[in-house]
Amino acid sequence: MRTRRWLWRWRKNPLKRRSDHAEAWAGLAAAVIMAVGAPLTGALAADEATSALREQPGLHRASAVLREDAPTTDGVVTVSDEPTVLTEVQWTGPDGRPHTGRAPVESGTGQGTRVPIWLDGRGQPHEPPPDASEVALESGAAGGAVAVGTCFFVGSACWVVRRRLDARREKQWESEWAFVGPYWTRRE
Repeated sequence: MRTRRWLWRWRKNPLKRRSDHAEAWAGLAAAVIMAVGAPLTGALAADEATSALREQPGLHRASAVLREDAPTTDGVVTVSDEPTVLTEVQWTGPDGRPHTGRAPVESGTGQGTRVPIWLDGRGQPHEPPPDASEVALESGAAGGAVAVGTCFFVGSACWVVRRRLDARREKQWESEWAFVGPYWTRRE
């Protein structure tokens, strides 16, 4: 039976090459960077996503009146428990003039109903800002994706280093065999 020795590159061995030593250090460095760097970059990305999602500059809440019945989503599969649909609404702007446009409102709401809408800095209807659970979910997903991406990048870099070391060892083997081969095979 053959036993596998996990730390063979770290043991003293007269046949160990410099490339074996370099490969061992590259693997250790990759493991440390993945163990420390992936959670760190993931946490930083999650924090950035959280602050970007929470800061919705220029959004303010206003009241509007529906100019038509909001369509219902009966029989339609939706992601949310309270689906919204774009519907024609009318609101009074800061200048006192009435404005109309399409804004997201709860499906099935009747014409003439007052509904809250969100307006951007230009006074146009906008999607409402995400609530705390949406912010947590999206920032967590962003952090996780960045952490996985970090591991993939570091693992790919380690793989490239190992492939180059293998290619170098193969060339060294060929050159040494070219020198020793004729003596062993009795060719000259």
